[in-house]
Amino acid sequence: MKSTLKIFALLLSIIIMNQTSASTDINDPVYYLEFSIHGTGADIRLNDIPVYYHDDPGTTESQKPVPESIVNGTNTLTIKTFPLDENNNQENKNSYVEAIISINGRNAPLNASKPVLKLIIHPSSNEDNILTGNNNDFGDSSAKIINHSDDTIIAERSIHIDSPYPRWAWQDGETITDSQENYDSLLDKYKEIYQALKQDNKEEIHKIYAAAAQEYANSYNYQDIKDGFRIMSAGELAEDNDWVLGDINLILSKRKYHLDIYAHGKLARILDYKNNPSLITYLNKNVKMVSYQKFGFYKTSDGKWIMIR
Repeated sequence: MKSTLKIFALLLSIIIMNQTSASTDINDPVYYLEFSIHGTGADIRLNDIPVYYHDDPGTTESQKPVPESIVNGTNTLTIKTFPLDENNNQENKNSYVEAIISINGRNAPLNASKPVLKLIIHPSSNEDNILTGNNNDFGDSSAKIINHSDDTIIAERSIHIDSPYPRWAWQDGETITDSQENYDSLLDKYKEIYQALKQDNKEEIHKIYAAAAQEYANSYNYQDIKDGFRIMSAGELAEDNDWVLGDINLILSKRKYHLDIYAHGKLARILDYKNNPSLITYLNKNVKMVSYQKFGFYKTSDGKWIMIR
């Protein structure tokens, strides 16, 4: 009996090791978020970094790469659900969110991905059934509800990952506080980016994007920073005559903005009061489409803001 238990324990440890060290046996590993959302709003975060926001009715299923949000050690997947206006602020009876963090080779087929962490929420269910369907084999810890109110549910689940990527620069940045000084100084950085884009100053644009481009290159297992610029599409709309850069001063005069701090205080951005990144935008003259330029910054010990995503 004791030998049987030892064998079982050994097999279990191998399974866990394979899940938590999944990067070791895959060439050019990239982590992905796979998600399916039905009948509810959702804010999905990895290590408190927003990776997908959903506020549309109907069903959405997709996958997106998230390697730049993976850290070495404990990685936490969080889902916040909220009812939609289209449903009269009531959760759809069959609403759900399923989010999976998986790992795959950079050039491997999509169906070759290996799940390492899964979290499912059923917002309209009673307390005992909200987390129904969460299997114990995808995560170091059980899924848990950390907030449950009339219109919001927040649940999370964690796993240890031996990251195949370098330590990110933003992890060693200053802890950012919500202050007028930080808002004003970060707004100045946005205006600096705006001027570079307005003037189509390629040298300055590349300088501003350089730190982020390097981290994106690293997160996708490339050696050349040019691949990071390519992944980010750094400043490409400035060269497209179909797109017109919105006037930042006019935009500031029409909307209210605030400092949004995330990644447990290590990253910040400026959003409007509907939480849209609408401060720097491009308008397509032909199809009346708006492109919102998304930026995330960390702060160095000497007070400089570095655009990193």
